[in-house]
Amino acid sequence: MIDSHSHSKFSHDGRVSIEKLIARAEEMGMNYYAVTEHLDRDYKFAKRERFIRQLNLKRYLRKVEKIRSQRDGNEKTYVAFGVEAGYCPKSAPIYERELAGLDLDVVINSIHTIDGGDVYFKDWFNGKEQDYIYNRYLDLIIESLDVNYHYDIVAHIGYVTRYAPYENVSLMQDKYLEKIDIILKKIIEKDKTIEINTHIKDEKLGFLPEIPLLKRYYELGGRNITFSSDTHRLDTMGFRYDRVVKVAKEIGFTHFVTYRKHQKVIEEF
Repeated sequence: MIDSHSHSKFSHDGRVSIEKLIARAEEMGMNYYAVTEHLDRDYKFAKRERFIRQLNLKRYLRKVEKIRSQRDGNEKTYVAFGVEAGYCPKSAPIYERELAGLDLDVVINSIHTIDGGDVYFKDWFNGKEQDYIYNRYLDLIIESLDVNYHYDIVAHIGYVTRYAPYENVSLMQDKYLEKIDIILKKIIEKDKTIEINTHIKDEKLGFLPEIPLLKRYYELGGRNITFSSDTHRLDTMGFRYDRVVKVAKEIGFTHFVTYRKHQKVIEEF
């Protein structure tokens, strides 16, 4: 069992300490567990989120160094440390400076905001046309794939659908497929990894990306996937892991990818 995406109290929305997360991962018998704190520099340019507590990167790195020094390397669970870098055009230069030369295992590339608004908030969609929002979201993903800082994993493709109020929230509609193919082909070309993120309550979608998008990724030759509970609490670690493995096998995938010092490791199902 592996989990490539989680948040402790170092992140503004985390609930428990890193130590408690690691202890729970070890209790669950995980082979690989990644702590990936929010580095939400995109929120500096958002309307509602600009006052949210930002990650103190130096303090987090000191904690990482301390925990690493306490582990002897013989533990069953490999504990990886990284960040989730929320992209917007104005945040990219900040990440170029802050991520350069850091001793991390993994960096997650994600999109949370569109034109200064976090699509987590359902009321943000009020008065906005679906086609404009979805196309803008897909364009931002395409931009984010070409940034000048290093990343390993592309997070929760379809995040915009989580709280969208539209009748058909799926990204896999004919009018969006051309851009989706551009995204998937870029990910394959750059040898990046798509996470299957289960931090979603909508039973219709189950997880992100939605299954038809995962199937299209596989059809195009994509094989790099990983499991991410995106947990912020102890009780959702590994959420829907067995379901994700079952669906991944049905599509044709044979393994997850994890990262140790940014090097890919194959974790067979």
